[in-house]
Amino acid sequence: MELGKINKLKAARFAPQGMYFTDEDGNEVLLPNSRLPKELKLNQEYEVFVYRDSQERLIASLDLPLAQVNEFAALEAKERVPFGVFMDWGLDKQVLVPLREMREELEIGEKHAVYLYIDDKSERVAASTRLELFFDREIDHLQEQDRVEVVILERSSIGYKVAVKNRYQGMLYHNEIYQELSLGQKVNAYIKKLRTDGKVDLILQPEGMDHIEPSAQAILERLKEKEGFLALHDKSDPALIQQELKMSKKTFKKAIGTLYKKRLVELKEDGIHLISTTP
Repeated sequence: MELGKINKLKAARFAPQGMYFTDEDGNEVLLPNSRLPKELKLNQEYEVFVYRDSQERLIASLDLPLAQVNEFAALEAKERVPFGVFMDWGLDKQVLVPLREMREELEIGEKHAVYLYIDDKSERVAASTRLELFFDREIDHLQEQDRVEVVILERSSIGYKVAVKNRYQGMLYHNEIYQELSLGQKVNAYIKKLRTDGKVDLILQPEGMDHIEPSAQAILERLKEKEGFLALHDKSDPALIQQELKMSKKTFKKAIGTLYKKRLVELKEDGIHLISTTP
């Protein structure tokens, strides 16, 4: 049974104070009556989050947090107290960023990037904004063009700082982003460059021909929605292309070339005309 993690546990027995769940080794954790759903069934397995309450007792929850121990997240600051700031992580009990783990003052009501860990003294889940202490700089085994899951952590003047595979520090640059992103969001990205400082540059679409086919398909779908015509061409304003199709002009031109070669569209002075939807 892992503290601060989502565990697969069996509903083992009822007690006056609630339901006890057990793992394969017979370890027990209580789900209190106040959180006990009516439809819970004995001897069935459930995804259960395990943490310590304010009295340091091991407690189970069927409500799952926004992030687990050893994960990065962007959480909203809810309350400032003398010893730190409490953050909303999706449970009724908030998680604390202790003063010693605050890189800077946290604005209440704003989302801030944190890393979740187990505090050695209290054995409770805590959070830190000192992200640089937790990123792994050993990236040699990663491969450029690999698809990876990232968590959007912070916005800066050049792009978004992200956590790659909840382990490495990465960056998505504004001039290569063609969709809306929000702090805390999880998205798939592709490794563009492995940097010598142990950080990773990423893009949201794969480069090369792997990128063209999905983009070409997106244009076909948009043509169907627009009754077979789009008033776009190779001289169109890049901002107009981005607004209409959520892609760069470079990607647009390559995708249109693919559709033209497959004789799916006709290119005229007024725009793109759909010929067929079957390659």
